[in-house]
Amino acid sequence: MSFTDIKDVYVEHPVVVDPYNFRGLIDMMIVAEDGSVYLYDIKTINSWSYKMKFGRVKQSNPSIHQELQLATYGIWALDTFGRLDGMYLLYYNKDSSMLKEQEVSMDRIDTARAYWENVIRVHDGGLPMLKANESPIMDWECKYCNFKQQCDKE
Repeated sequence: MSFTDIKDVYVEHPVVVDPYNFRGLIDMMIVAEDGSVYLYDIKTINSWSYKMKFGRVKQSNPSIHQELQLATYGIWALDTFGRLDGMYLLYYNKDSSMLKEQEVSMDRIDTARAYWENVIRVHDGGLPMLKANESPIMDWECKYCNFKQQCDKE
């Protein structure tokens, strides 16, 4: 795709996935003139992390958390645009300004749907809608979450 093929670019676009009470910000989405839709999530890492990830003979895979975040945005894109043609994680080395792209399989959308369906089942209808900029993914983030006590009880 060239720049002349781009119809719209969305940067830090807020999304809400209603069935799952999910709110987030898409780093970048490109809609081409032909209607194709591409999602990008940018991950900033330092030189050491970048070397560990890309300096090996074989690239390491993205974390499941990163893939599921992007796939959840993919659910929104499918619901909103009726199609999604690609999902990509962009790793930006903040020390050298190097950028690498890793494609995320479209199968991850099914994984994300299953994840959120499980959240709804386990939490008896789902968690309340989080405020903007709140979305704990890692265990250490939970100590800052407004819903920690509720989750600890369950």
